[in-house]
Amino acid sequence: MIAARFLDLGLLEPLEFHATYTGVAAALSRDAAPVVMWGRSTPHLSLGQSQDRRLELAADLDVPVVTRPLGGGAVWIDEAQHCLILIAPLARVPARPADWFEWGLAPVIATYRRFGLRVTRREQDVWLAGRKISGSGAATIGLSAVFASSFMLRFPAGKFARCIFSASPGFRDWLVAGLQHAMTDWRSHRLPPSAAELRRTFRSEVEHAFGWRLGNSVLSGAELEARDAARGELADPEPSRRRHVTDGIKLNAAAFLTERRSGLRIERSLSVDGVVIRRCSMAD
Repeated sequence: MIAARFLDLGLLEPLEFHATYTGVAAALSRDAAPVVMWGRSTPHLSLGQSQDRRLELAADLDVPVVTRPLGGGAVWIDEAQHCLILIAPLARVPARPADWFEWGLAPVIATYRRFGLRVTRREQDVWLAGRKISGSGAATIGLSAVFASSFMLRFPAGKFARCIFSASPGFRDWLVAGLQHAMTDWRSHRLPPSAAELRRTFRSEVEHAFGWRLGNSVLSGAELEARDAARGELADPEPSRRRHVTDGIKLNAAAFLTERRSGLRIERSLSVDGVVIRRCSMAD
């Protein structure tokens, strides 16, 4: 068994949440013990590292926005998600970053199944009954691999949709409908476990999947300093000037909603596995 650290940080403000795992990863040395960070955040929108807030989101929002140092698209995070971040020296994870998702999602999938949810992995997502129930993101930070996912107890499709940029009045209605087709959450299938039971089961599955022996831990002085530095960097991200999905949004590994202007018309479509299942064309 490999000694590893378990950081249960409770409920954090959005910037503090993302700065904490960023700082832990930046402070981790090449031969340090792996870290599992467990916690929740107050409501916010989190953008992937290559996204531009001005292009992805509505102009007026009533929740904070944090651009995380991990890949992927826009996600809604609130207290109804128990978030997990695996932070490990690069020598402790698969050599190819493309393989980190199978590696990192293994204990997530095992935890869902322990509670009777028959989930499967599809690319970077966890699916249940044909819909996405968890996503994931990853990046190299310093000398560490960082992998993040969550257990989504409830997904507020309407709140998320109101935050996304809409070029026309009907786009947001389609987005809500598309999210309901593409996404699900724990409460839609059965009563979730208590927070303590979920944390305990996930810890057990991490130890089983990776051969780690998790011990409770706290942030070190170096990690606190790195967290403070990361807080400043994340508060003022460099705009990428591009969208994660041109002219639209990715709903899950298979579904995309796009809206394009063609001359004096707007073309809107919802596609699943490359097949358009809903389309409309209207005057601009």
